[in-house]
Amino acid sequence: MKKLILGAVILTAMLTACSKKDKNSNDDNAPKPEQPAVTPKDSLTIYKDLEFDVSGTSQTVGIAFSTKDGKMYYRGNLPKDGKNIDLVFAGVDPGNLFFSSTTATASHGLTFDNATITEIMNSPAVLAFDPAKFDTLSHGSALNGLAVKEDNSFFTTTYRGVVLFKNAAGKIGVIKVSAIDGQRLKATIKVQP
Repeated sequence: MKKLILGAVILTAMLTACSKKDKNSNDDNAPKPEQPAVTPKDSLTIYKDLEFDVSGTSQTVGIAFSTKDGKMYYRGNLPKDGKNIDLVFAGVDPGNLFFSSTTATASHGLTFDNATITEIMNSPAVLAFDPAKFDTLSHGSALNGLAVKEDNSFFTTTYRGVVLFKNAAGKIGVIKVSAIDGQRLKATIKVQP
């Protein structure tokens, strides 16, 4: 009988201890409410080591780019519908290199249905955006208020600066031209998400 009473006392003590633990539990295994996924609003989308065709004949180097899809287009896969294309590298004369909007490329032998307007400054003044700040640019808000106006300018193969753009969705971006030769222009793009 003593064993039965002792067993009941131990069982009662264990149940009491467990219920106290449950009330004041910081147990890491306890289910927690789900936190909504948060997308940083002040981030930048970065596309590195993009290559654009300077020769005007390459089938393997890009001529158009979509910041929305992160996709490079070549002559062989260039869509007729240009609604997602922001940038076209239309300058193929090494003395007159430039990016343009899909709406301004007909004179360069490219036409797109549903083309959207991208404002592009191919050769902005340092006061507009200092190229030295490109590598440390990490916040989309740093581009807010940047006055991007079509400048109808161009650059040459010696250019190692930036190109500014504002796409049809109002996203502002910066292209850093890092290398140019007779075949291709190499660039990195940072754009607001």
